[in-house]
Amino acid sequence: MRIRISDLMEQSCPEQIELGTADRARTARIDAMVTEKIGVKQPKPRRMRRKAVRTLLLAAAIALLLGSTAYAVSGWFMDLRKTAEPETGYFRAVDAEGNLTTDVKVTFPDAGMVMSFEGPEACKNRPEFRCFYLPSEANFGFTDADGWTTYLSDQGKGADLPYIIGASNVYAGTRKSVINGEVTPVKEEDWGDWHVTELTSDYTNCTLRWTYERANFVLLFNSEQGWLVSVTGTAPLETLERIASELEIRDSGEPAFSGEDRVLEALGMIDPGRG
Repeated sequence: MRIRISDLMEQSCPEQIELGTADRARTARIDAMVTEKIGVKQPKPRRMRRKAVRTLLLAAAIALLLGSTAYAVSGWFMDLRKTAEPETGYFRAVDAEGNLTTDVKVTFPDAGMVMSFEGPEACKNRPEFRCFYLPSEANFGFTDADGWTTYLSDQGKGADLPYIIGASNVYAGTRKSVINGEVTPVKEEDWGDWHVTELTSDYTNCTLRWTYERANFVLLFNSEQGWLVSVTGTAPLETLERIASELEIRDSGEPAFSGEDRVLEALGMIDPGRG
């Protein structure tokens, strides 16, 4: 088939365009009409699959944690500070009538970093997640038929504790968590609505005995929802980061805390452990 240029141009641009004037809309229209006449199909735009949490990192600068680091956009506020001193606190709980049922002093002599939160008293619904990458099969935790859960882990054998994944709401002002050992900040960055902090800890000089010498931490904090997702374990930090980047996280639709949650104050730890 012979095609004359004059035929192609006859209907391409009926508008009058002054020479030297750029017009993107008209240029695109001309291109589409010409390619249609000569039988060339325009490529369709590619659609990318999206998930709630992905390693589509924004151009955020990587900042090392020095001393004390605090981060929040709105709503909840996370304070993460290093410490070289034992961390002491209490575990206090009350019954339905408000009577004090537990009052225990808690001390972590090997605390290397302390994490706490401030924010609204009213918490939103709890988060849940499902995994799209795991380096090994989980052997502890339960999921529903679609894979959604709030806790999943491979607790390994001996000193091996590859990964533990947990999702929860933060307790503002009433609870603190420690990471034991010699804690080294690795990096901080934003994954969409999540602020991600990566740490590693060395337990070799701890006064208490640990079954493993090192552990790694990837902490995802959503300050708008008051959600904290932790991916910890003895697996390499790169592996834990990939697990975290391949999580899908959503609102479960269920209240964060039930009426049975009557803990007034608590000091705990987020180091990986069997339980």
